[in-house]
Amino acid sequence: MLGAEMSAAKQQSGPHGVRRAAVTGVVVVLVVLAAGLALLALQPRTTTATATLTVTPRTEAGADAALLLADRYTALAGSAEVLDAAQADEPALAEVSPTQLQEGIEAERPPGTATVVVQVTLPDRDSAVTAANAVVGRLVEAGTDEQIVDVDPGREASPARTTGSSVTARWVVVSVLLALAAGLCAALASTLLTRGRAAGRATGSADTEGDAEALDDLPGFLADPPGSPAPVPPRTSRTGATAAPVRTPGGAVSRTTASVATLTAAALLVLAAVAVGAPTGRAGDDTSAAPPVGTAPALTPTAPTPTAPDPAVTAPITPTAETGAGALAFRSVPLGSDGIAATATFGGVLLEERAVGLTVTYPSVSLTSDGRRSLAHVRLPTYNCLTTEPPADPVAAGCVRSITEYADLASPELQVTRDGDRIELAGLFPTYTRPNGSAPSHTGRAYQLAASIAPDGPRRDGTTPATGVVRIGLDSATTAPERGVSRLQHPG
Repeated sequence: MLGAEMSAAKQQSGPHGVRRAAVTGVVVVLVVLAAGLALLALQPRTTTATATLTVTPRTEAGADAALLLADRYTALAGSAEVLDAAQADEPALAEVSPTQLQEGIEAERPPGTATVVVQVTLPDRDSAVTAANAVVGRLVEAGTDEQIVDVDPGREASPARTTGSSVTARWVVVSVLLALAAGLCAALASTLLTRGRAAGRATGSADTEGDAEALDDLPGFLADPPGSPAPVPPRTSRTGATAAPVRTPGGAVSRTTASVATLTAAALLVLAAVAVGAPTGRAGDDTSAAPPVGTAPALTPTAPTPTAPDPAVTAPITPTAETGAGALAFRSVPLGSDGIAATATFGGVLLEERAVGLTVTYPSVSLTSDGRRSLAHVRLPTYNCLTTEPPADPVAAGCVRSITEYADLASPELQVTRDGDRIELAGLFPTYTRPNGSAPSHTGRAYQLAASIAPDGPRRDGTTPATGVVRIGLDSATTAPERGVSRLQHPG
């Protein structure tokens, strides 16, 4: 009887249990995969269209300005003014909401080039193509007033070059991985449950038969009637433990199989998590555009490797007793035999756009350098103007004069590079004011300023006329001869 029940338990936990586990796993895989694909069908479809424009310098001196102005047009591409004008120019964009267009546009300048790549992502393909070309058209129209560079359209967006959203492929991969992991876990759970039940039934049958044999004392009475010698007890081990047979369930699942299945499911879940968390790139990204002729490398130079300060180098320009605002205001670097000094005055640069009007400044930059050490002074007279752009003459435009801010910065915080007589400088300039009757005081503001100054004529008596571009934040301006002198000075 016991042998028959054990045989039945093994059969139930054998091929029949494997088939049940396989069917369970396949059903769970299909259910999870169907749910993932259903959710994918509900995801919105998007199309990305790409158009470009190029900023080309008209002269060799304008090569650096091309990069600065390309950054400016990159920032303008996503501005509300440009997007509103693009929608007004194209009736096909009337049904696209301003918020949707604002969130769908992305502009960038590939490193080392003066090309601006404009990408627009919208649900409708034709709308995305129209919007990308309209934004580039507005930027090109705004660039017609540039004096030292040409702003020209590059590659136009077209329906043939649009690309779909990359989320679809990722969602399919994640759905498949999750379905496989869920199916494997379901099959393993079914196998464990089936074999556990079979082993429990077999063990219960053996225990019941053993109890019945213990209650039937007739065979013992006939073998050892009353008055017979006592039976010899079973032999025990030296430790006093009586040997007993060990029962092994025939339906138990091996630990190795369960471990392999668990690790496989965990690996699938990890792959699904990686697929979900991987960064998504814009479909149709194109950063392989070649730089236009005459374009120089990026303006910001590589920061020097930090080294221990050299007292002989820093002593002449580093304040010793004075540590407050304006401590370097009246200092300069001796030019020596290889040094150079530069002075430049620029046109209007936007500092802050307010609810009504703008706060603009007209920077003046001076620099002294001996080739190893450099010191720059910046003067920022500010105006509050009720205009849409910084005017050429703030007084004539009715702007209200505000405070003047100053800044001084020395190397190594000031980064200066030279290419012959052309100078490029960049740094974060903390500003201060000079109130009448009191000491200079910091404003708590600091501006990321970069400037490029190059010769613009022959050298006479160690002095050369200069031209250049300054950039503060995202706005830039060229030198303005009507506002001050721009020149380069060489040691005599």
